[in-house]
Amino acid sequence: MSGYTRQTLYTTFPLCLLLASHAAIANDPEIGFYGRLHVSTDYLHDGQEGGLNVSNNSSRLGLTLDYKIDEQLQLIGQIERGIDVSEGNSTITARNTFVGVRGDWGTLRAGYYDTPVKRIINAVEQFRDQVGEARNIIRSGEMHFDKRFKSGLHYTTPTWNNVTVMVHYGTHELSGATTDNEHDAYSTSITYQRNEWTAIAGYESQSRPDQANLEAFRLALMRKFERWNHALFYQHADGMATGKQEVYGFTSSYGLTSEYTLKGQVFYRTADLVSELDSTMITVGIDRKLNSKVNVYLTFSHTDNAEQATANVSAGGHGKTMTIEPGQDPFALALGLRWNF
Repeated sequence: MSGYTRQTLYTTFPLCLLLASHAAIANDPEIGFYGRLHVSTDYLHDGQEGGLNVSNNSSRLGLTLDYKIDEQLQLIGQIERGIDVSEGNSTITARNTFVGVRGDWGTLRAGYYDTPVKRIINAVEQFRDQVGEARNIIRSGEMHFDKRFKSGLHYTTPTWNNVTVMVHYGTHELSGATTDNEHDAYSTSITYQRNEWTAIAGYESQSRPDQANLEAFRLALMRKFERWNHALFYQHADGMATGKQEVYGFTSSYGLTSEYTLKGQVFYRTADLVSELDSTMITVGIDRKLNSKVNVYLTFSHTDNAEQATANVSAGGHGKTMTIEPGQDPFALALGLRWNF
């Protein structure tokens, strides 16, 4: 028997056993198509000079698949790819793509998927994929805890007594096959939600055989009430050459009307070994909801960098990323449109 055939059997046999224990229901899978076109016109200033840009901000296309095996078991799948609508680049990038099973016992996914720790910042972010988003501060060089694990297994428990747990294991964060799992990673979170309050705590570790493991703890506390939406964020990261780093954040939004929302957030980063790496980013903006699918917004962001710091305002999911010289203080003004379909 060839190696390819053995590998196929080893991969599919456990799933086949699971599915074979349920009587199949003859039905067609439900297939959904979705996407987002997100562009902005930005004035980007790197602290020395600036210019006008048109940016593609994590635009994407995707398919979802749902197939009911029986009353207790459902197959789920997703194929999502990023697209470029500003420069005409034909290259598509991988986003959340997986196949999984869902039942009363929870949801298990296999593939390329957001980690539980990454999802914590998603929950508090007010300017996702725009200038001034939090990833400009919470990511720096080695400090990168907003990944989708490669070759990963992701499990989400049912919610019990307002508590939900997620566990994610990435078997190998390098390309190709592994025989030792030395470059594996795991990420976990626990969420408690009651009335207008939500609290999330998460921990992630990324193995590096010849260096210290990269580790991070994240904590978020959110409250949604009436027209207000507030959140506190904390990150403690270790294992970097710069030593331990901490990030503190506060985000808020206020619904002026059913159409207009004011938003703001501030994030501060500090390193215990190098005080000259401290950075503070402030972002403010206003959104207008044209309908349930289309938003337009105006956003301003500014970062104050210490002598050796290079924190940006246009990194993360924003399509145009500046190069920041140490100690420079970048800023950006963006007029954008986000169309979900």
